[in-house]
Amino acid sequence: MVYISIKQYASDWGLTIKYVQLLCRQGKIDGAIKEKGQWMIPEDAGKPEDHRVVSGKYKGWRQKYNVNCKIDGDLQKMIDEVNENALRAHNIVEKKKRLVLITKK
Repeated sequence: MVYISIKQYASDWGLTIKYVQLLCRQGKIDGAIKEKGQWMIPEDAGKPEDHRVVSGKYKGWRQKYNVNCKIDGDLQKMIDEVNENALRAHNIVEKKKRLVLITKK
């Protein structure tokens, strides 16, 4: 059986060398073997199937789950206030921990 290099296989099928290496590692190229650190691919190996979705099925999926709602001013003030209080409480706990560590030396 005649084997070719990854570089030759990649140029024959219009693929990148890194992608062909990945396909070999995943076992998606039939008959590919690794010999002395080099991948050897059978000369008659076909092009692997491309499993990328090109139908447009997932087009706009980010917008589908993005929530675009407006929050009124009073609710936004309440949210900001809760966040500030949580930060203050966290800082107080951290300061108490530091004081305990300093006094225990």
